[in-house]
Amino acid sequence: GLVLEEREEGYWRQYNSLQIHLRGSERDSLRHKIETSTAQLELLNRTNVINDAFYISHRDVYGTINGFRLGSIQAQPVEWDEINAAWGQTVLLLQTLATNSDLTFARYRLAPMGSFSRIIRRDDSKTVYDVYCPSDIGFGRLFGYGTFDKGMAAVLECVAELQERVRDEDPSFQPPYRIEEDRIEDVSVKLQFNTYEKWTKALKYMLTNVKWLVASRIQ
Repeated sequence: GLVLEEREEGYWRQYNSLQIHLRGSERDSLRHKIETSTAQLELLNRTNVINDAFYISHRDVYGTINGFRLGSIQAQPVEWDEINAAWGQTVLLLQTLATNSDLTFARYRLAPMGSFSRIIRRDDSKTVYDVYCPSDIGFGRLFGYGTFDKGMAAVLECVAELQERVRDEDPSFQPPYRIEEDRIEDVSVKLQFNTYEKWTKALKYMLTNVKWLVASRIQ
């Protein structure tokens, strides 16, 4: 946005000014300042790309990422193809944030693969959880979400890890919703033994916290 553009212009003004005055005994000190400014500019550009590439918002009861709704309720049902696309965008964003933060998740490895993304256990690479649901499964199903439920809970754990990393750098960082195991604000991200309304609410909360993570990388 405008603020980022102004900050970027400020970096370049500083860079050009330092280049002009690079002479004599000031050279080493000024070169260090130039390198610092350049590194800050590269970080700014990288985080700006993240913000532009992954737009998180909400539509009615739904959290959205790049326009895809995450969740479904009976009054306003969403097709699995759209939900799976939203999960794919979310997994890719979390992997991007982890890379940007030099973070390796403790228990899982994210595998962003669009609408068929997965998450893999680090201690057993053969244990793979889906972060998508087959589009031919009806919303009335009460059982059979095992690997998908485990995948969603694992993604939430990764969100919590990213929050801890940011909090280590900035103790004042406090996203709005509390995460504990597979629950966020005491609402489970799992489908089994849950209602779609509560599930959708939990996913909206999760995306809100992820939006805070993105904002923390820009600041």
